[in-house]
Amino acid sequence: MKIVHSIFLKIALSMGLIMYFAYAVPTGKYANLYLIGVSVFTALFLPIFTLISTYLEQKGFRLTGSMFLSKLAKLVWQSFYNFLALGLLVKGNIIDPNNLKMVGGLIGAVCLTSLASQGLQYLAITLSNHDKGNRFANIFFALSLNVIISALAALGYKNVQVFFVIMGLMLGVIGVLISLITDIWGLLPSKGGIGLFLGTFNPVHKSHVAILKDFIDKRQLDKVYIHPTVIPKIHQYLLDKKMIKIVDQRAGKRYYEKSAIADPLVNFFPTGQVFYEAENRLFMLKVAIKEAGLENKVEILFEPNLYQKDGFYAIIKAIKKRHPHTKLHGLLGTDEGGMLLHDIYDETWIKPFVKLRRDNISGTAIRKGEKGMTTPKITAALDLFSNLKEGQSDQLFGQTVQLVNNRLEVADDKICL
Repeated sequence: MKIVHSIFLKIALSMGLIMYFAYAVPTGKYANLYLIGVSVFTALFLPIFTLISTYLEQKGFRLTGSMFLSKLAKLVWQSFYNFLALGLLVKGNIIDPNNLKMVGGLIGAVCLTSLASQGLQYLAITLSNHDKGNRFANIFFALSLNVIISALAALGYKNVQVFFVIMGLMLGVIGVLISLITDIWGLLPSKGGIGLFLGTFNPVHKSHVAILKDFIDKRQLDKVYIHPTVIPKIHQYLLDKKMIKIVDQRAGKRYYEKSAIADPLVNFFPTGQVFYEAENRLFMLKVAIKEAGLENKVEILFEPNLYQKDGFYAIIKAIKKRHPHTKLHGLLGTDEGGMLLHDIYDETWIKPFVKLRRDNISGTAIRKGEKGMTTPKITAALDLFSNLKEGQSDQLFGQTVQLVNNRLEVADDKICL
């Protein structure tokens, strides 16, 4: 019965109640079956609706590399639901169609509601990314605000309608159109400057190296900074809240699981539950860059204190401080991590360089033992991790290495290949 305690389910049920009272209180039609039906459907369907919405957004980005098109797919799906809900409320005489004329009729109300919802959710998640409020609480507040304002506008309150139109258009720009601008900006020819390649690199593989070389070549970059995640911000938050736990640390990796109090409806591990320790991922990055002959173009940063303060936002701020008035380009793939990075680049005005992934190389598959996806030196390092136990020493690239606290320690910090 853990599902009863799901914050996801509580938000869904609360949204159903908020929708009901947002229309019932101003109209007095508490027993209207259409209103009751739409509210109950919203409460029960919202978790499924959200999963489908997320799937469409991620699938759209993976196929096209366009944040605008992926958000458009999400917007169309959301608009379909809003059209169904508002249409039924019109049919049930909760909403007078004449009251919708100022907002563009039923279609206008649907579009403005959907645009406002996208923008408010974007702002809510952005605030939580900067440790301003809880992610779920922020989204709940944003959705509740949108439902209440949309309801009052649909019921004909003139001042609210004016605000609703302005809010919908402004938030639509924030939630959707900025992505179109940055998509176009990323496609425009631009050469020279500094590149950023941020991610988990769990572990670094052939595709990382290939797209990095293409990035440097296509944008003719003077230099690229690489920075891996330390403990991903979302994982650190969930660890602090005891919603997830580390169940094992061995072979250079840590293994996560949900705790007993974790929300059963939320996927806390979209990129997998197994992570090489940050220091081990850093070591393999250094090996891969030297093996690829990119040392003269690439600098690997590792600033755990900065990262823990504000994630990649803090890293970008530090790089901008190093290179004021310099064009900055951001490399990203089309997986879920790439989507998160795109939002960060959009917010910090980093010119995106999106690389469609079609090679089927997967960090998850590599961690499960799949061969042929990493360069020879990284394969050797991974084999070593698989066989090395805590406290044991071995030889790697002609040097003595030891596993201490699940991290690889090298006698000499220089990597001999």
